[in-house]
Amino acid sequence: MKLLSGIRPTPEQMTVVRRIRSGVSLIRGAAGSGKTSTALTALRAATGTVVNQLKNEGRLPARILVLTYNNSLKGYVSALIEDQLVHYANEAEVYAFTFDKWACETLNIRNVQIEVCEMRLRHLARNFPRQIDFVLDEVNYVLGRFPVHQITQYLHRPRTGRGNSPQMDVAAKQQLLDEVITPYIAWKTENNFRDFHDLATAMSSIDPDTLFDVVVIDEAQDFSANQLRAVIKHAADDAIITIVTDSAQRIYPRGTTWAEVGINLNPQRSHTLTVNYRNTKAIARVAEAISAGLPIDDDASIPNADACETEGEKPTLLKGLYREQVQWIVRYLRALDLENETVGFLHLKGGGCFGYLRTALNSAGLGYCDLQSAREWPSEGPNIGLSTFHSAKGLEFDHLILLGLAEEHASYGVDADDDRLDSLKRLVAMGIGRARKKLILGIKPGEELEIINNLNEALFEVVEL
Repeated sequence: MKLLSGIRPTPEQMTVVRRIRSGVSLIRGAAGSGKTSTALTALRAATGTVVNQLKNEGRLPARILVLTYNNSLKGYVSALIEDQLVHYANEAEVYAFTFDKWACETLNIRNVQIEVCEMRLRHLARNFPRQIDFVLDEVNYVLGRFPVHQITQYLHRPRTGRGNSPQMDVAAKQQLLDEVITPYIAWKTENNFRDFHDLATAMSSIDPDTLFDVVVIDEAQDFSANQLRAVIKHAADDAIITIVTDSAQRIYPRGTTWAEVGINLNPQRSHTLTVNYRNTKAIARVAEAISAGLPIDDDASIPNADACETEGEKPTLLKGLYREQVQWIVRYLRALDLENETVGFLHLKGGGCFGYLRTALNSAGLGYCDLQSAREWPSEGPNIGLSTFHSAKGLEFDHLILLGLAEEHASYGVDADDDRLDSLKRLVAMGIGRARKKLILGIKPGEELEIINNLNEALFEVVEL
């Protein structure tokens, strides 16, 4: 699949790059502002600086760590890194991983019992007086934020990352600790099972054999506090650390303060990119409408159509049965230059939900690749990619197609302190932000996502199928 290559930083981005030096620097900005491109340009400059320094000291190679939040983004970024650091191939060792893969490689762990651990968690949570998915989110928040020996701090610490929703009171938190979290930790210990949280805890506890000279953390808003602590522990004292974040795109129930994970961030080292180079104004207006009313913090950049440079054509809203949406799309794809333009299909669930689409694409002779399961970027494959919203984070496509936007594929509660509707809005707005030229949404009237149903149809060219 076609890859953005030969990154050319803008003057705004170069201003940030020139200010990045030893210590921690933060790059903020909305989707499309070039945060990752800026970080990778800074990575090239930082690697050159470190290589020259270590060469003079006779301590090559430089050690570079780039962490992304999912496999598809890792594959994409890895390909970009190779392009950026080609001149330092013999002088720098580059490690590009998701956090969990990096931890497993470092700890020499081959088996993390994710499915059995989740089953146990669901069993323990079944009698807790809240929707089970809410309970699981809360447990993952607690285990991701607090080291195990400090887990009781959950009772009195403010619940960051949830926005303006009311908090669980102390009694409910204590009940969650007593009935779910503490028994779950004990069960894992007794059976020698590990989940992803244990990887972060272990990486924070070991004495590193390798300290990294340059570190980039992309999509840091979806890293847990314990993961961030672990990364900082594995950085050299004078490391150049670049953190890329936008809490408006946070899609997991996480959240912390920089100080809490041991990062003392100088305001002069915090940089915000303001111009949206990816989206057209017409596309950004849709993301902006979905994001309206979401709680924000200092690290958030809500989509803003005024920050885009080009107007572009209106997004298309298809209304009809799913098979009719797919038939329309196949005709649309046949008119594109698929040798030079990329197409992304996103779905909230992915997997089997792409079954009918795959059949239709195959019948039309249109090749595609599955991005959500790709550990390496399919650079030689067709320019049509299929992905979940989650796995599309950080990617971009010329034409973005979101079909089957149905309420049945969403999961959120109605309780006052259940923030999963906000998470869904952030997820869909983030997905829309992947589009460069054209956005197409598909709904079946009467079954559409409520957040889509609430949008002003004047934002779209509406097609009745």
